[in-house]
Amino acid sequence: MRTTHLLALPGLLTVALALAACSSSASPPAGEKPGADGGAAGSDAGGVTVNGQIVPMARSSEARVPAASVPAATLAGTVSANNAFAVDLYSQLRAGSASANLLTSPISASIALTMTYAGAVGTTATQMASALHYGSAASTIFAGQNALSQALASRAADALKLATENTPGGATAPSSSDYQLQIVNSVWGEKTYTWNAPFLKIMAEDYGTGVFLQDFVTQFDPARVLINDWVAQETANKIQNLLPQGALDDTTRMVLVNAVHLKLPWSAAFDATQTASQPFTTASATSVSTPFMNTTASLPYVDDGEAQVVGLTLANQQLAVVIAFPHGDLATYEAGLSASSAGLAMPTAEALVQLAVPKVTFTSPTFSLAKALQAMGMTQAFDPKSANFTGLCTSPPDGDNLYISDVLQKAMIAMQETGVEAAAATAVVVAGETAVAGGPTPTPIPMIVNRPYVLSIVDVPTGAVLFLGHIVDPTQAGGS
Repeated sequence: MRTTHLLALPGLLTVALALAACSSSASPPAGEKPGADGGAAGSDAGGVTVNGQIVPMARSSEARVPAASVPAATLAGTVSANNAFAVDLYSQLRAGSASANLLTSPISASIALTMTYAGAVGTTATQMASALHYGSAASTIFAGQNALSQALASRAADALKLATENTPGGATAPSSSDYQLQIVNSVWGEKTYTWNAPFLKIMAEDYGTGVFLQDFVTQFDPARVLINDWVAQETANKIQNLLPQGALDDTTRMVLVNAVHLKLPWSAAFDATQTASQPFTTASATSVSTPFMNTTASLPYVDDGEAQVVGLTLANQQLAVVIAFPHGDLATYEAGLSASSAGLAMPTAEALVQLAVPKVTFTSPTFSLAKALQAMGMTQAFDPKSANFTGLCTSPPDGDNLYISDVLQKAMIAMQETGVEAAAATAVVVAGETAVAGGPTPTPIPMIVNRPYVLSIVDVPTGAVLFLGHIVDPTQAGGS
């Protein structure tokens, strides 16, 4: 059986909006094999509570597939596809943010778009698979995303357990609120539609969700507010107003959402008494004064000739913030990034490093991925006339053709002496168109990160890139 998991990292959220409904069954993309019954869709199969309001759900009777049943090769193939997509997407986005901080959550986008891919057919599905770098993983991508989501979702609990076990007697026990890595999915669909059973089966087995029923025809803005409330609820209020006013209208028929929220302490905290302000030269060549965190320690480190790369592990050392500080200008370094670049992976060797890195608190505005995805070859999915999402709904009752009208994302990161919090959200909007050992102590390697740099958050056991961006001015707080 295929497996797909809900993924919620501190600071990440993906939303896919589909604007049509189905009344009959449709085939999922190549390689997906529905069970004998195609998945039973219930009209009252539980629900979700948002701000005290219970939202009814239509859901397949199938249970979530456990990660343990997914082969390791399937998980590895999915991580490889996601990371290739991460770099490709980032290369499209960074050019427009040369003078501003940029933070993306490629894994959130991957999960949201994979949910949407579950309803794509024909050329639409083929182009999506190519842009998302599925390759040979196309037939197992739902299982792989499921296994990856479940693996990531276990990291915080593992870290909290270890921290609790290592807490001395009489000391204050660690708080679970400081150990969070949540990955959650939800699908919001027009309540008058009967959604395709094979699609509902994939959502249940591989994403752990069903379709929360809404009146998008006459109450689309209250639905937008409710979805935003759900996103805020699942990201500890770090991602708010993901869907801005006007993002939905009376053609909206479905919204698929992935939320990620991550909050973890460092494995070794920075000493706050060592934090001191010093100059940082921004992308515009101006100098700003900003607080730098300082430490001298044995850290995962490599210099590949292009950049100094240091890994700062979070609790339990299963996740890490990787900082790549280019020797030259940022644009040249970013132009050479690939999925195998040292700057996007945890260094495997250690060195004594004298590190100074700025504190950062940054929230992006909601921004569109649509042009980037089309430049990557995902064109038919955005075409109102030729897009084929009949896997969502074979025969929409209003006769509309479903297509992606926009893909929106919003992300945040806070990097302080005690730890890191990050969150992100991606929304795919689908609309309807009629029609080391002893020896002498070495000299520390200085790494004073006082110019624009690349920052990522990676999962060490799998190598998955969860967040990717650059900081060109640590005093930019962003937000909207």
